Amino acid sequence: MQATTTRKAGILFAVLATMFAASHAVAAEPCSTTPARFNIAETLWHAAEEHPVHITFTTRTEGVKMPGYLLEKYPSEMTVVLQYEFGKLTVKDDRFEVLVWFKGYPERFVVPFNAIKAFYDRTELKCSGS
Repeated sequence: MQATTTRKAGILFAVLATMFAASHAVAAEPCSTTPARFNIAETLWHAAEEHPVHITFTTRTEGVKMPGYLLEKYPSEMTVVLQYEFGKLTVKDDRFEVLVWFKGYPERFVVPFNAIKAFYDRTELKCSGS
């Protein structure tokens, strides 16, 4: 029963995250610009339980690294929410790296800034596109 509940919750999360990103799509600065990168870096450091950060990124962009089973599940884009179960956040000039827990296991993600399609601080769109 636990596995079914977890799977349904994961699917619901993915659907809600996609709907969230689509419903809040408005004109914003491209995420690949220098000011947007600084804003993303600063905002990532504040991600926490009371301060969720939503990141939608293309999974096939050069430099994106993520587990193969998630790449199969999300072949074009994926949204992650940094709020509860994440750690080892590192922000570089051209990318960020983070561990995100899926089904109790940590998975490493490397996401170049130019792969980010939408970046939300709580519910405010900070940047979009590339």
